[in-house]
Amino acid sequence: MTPLDRDHPGPPDDSASGLQEWSNVRLTRALVAELLGTFVLTLASVGALLLARQGLLPEVAATALTPGLVVLAMVYSLGDVSGAHINPVVTLAFALRGAFPWRLVLPYWAAQFAASLLAALVLRAVTTLPHGTERVSPVGATLLEVGCAGLLLVVVLATAHRNAKLRPAVGLAVGSTVALDHFVSNSLSAVAMNPAKVFGPALLDGTLPEAWPHLLGPLIGALLGLGLTWLMRGSLNESEAEAAEGTGGRD
Repeated sequence: MTPLDRDHPGPPDDSASGLQEWSNVRLTRALVAELLGTFVLTLASVGALLLARQGLLPEVAATALTPGLVVLAMVYSLGDVSGAHINPVVTLAFALRGAFPWRLVLPYWAAQFAASLLAALVLRAVTTLPHGTERVSPVGATLLEVGCAGLLLVVVLATAHRNAKLRPAVGLAVGSTVALDHFVSNSLSAVAMNPAKVFGPALLDGTLPEAWPHLLGPLIGALLGLGLTWLMRGSLNESEAEAAEGTGGRD
């Protein structure tokens, strides 16, 4: 490298990690992980709500405990493969933060939304899809989504920022935040914090237009959480990129 090259190294990569190249094999593994994680999250969350509606499961276990435990399990089992986003707004926040390659955002989104639709198809094949509780106006539901998703993204980005130190506890922190958000909000509205989880069931049930608070709210909340993270922590570090991208399934 010449002195001129050192002074002007050229444009940076679209991800700050530089951990390893995204080969076709690594990308395929990551997309399978996102597909599996979002599928399990959607299937378990909607399935648990169905059991609650039939009186076979306590409401709090269906709406709060189930998604929290699924997220905890998926972070620990898939985090090294894909980053375990299993949520389009998490993928977007990592990309805006500079920790995740922009060129992979659409493939991740495709896997997440396809997984939700697949889970809804499986449930629809055996039963009628249940409806979540809505005791507030659409604006109120949107605000609940914004607040809950904002808190979730603050925790996700904070644990990513400190991934090198907190790695063994990341799943517990994120999963418990998901459970907490659901616990305090789901008696008022079917807060999801995850547009993909809403998309499949709403599309098959013909309620997609009415589901706009749960599609738009998490996006606004993610931007809020991202802004708060910038204010509190400044720019990203290498730990965030490793958390966002995973390691390709390698320790």
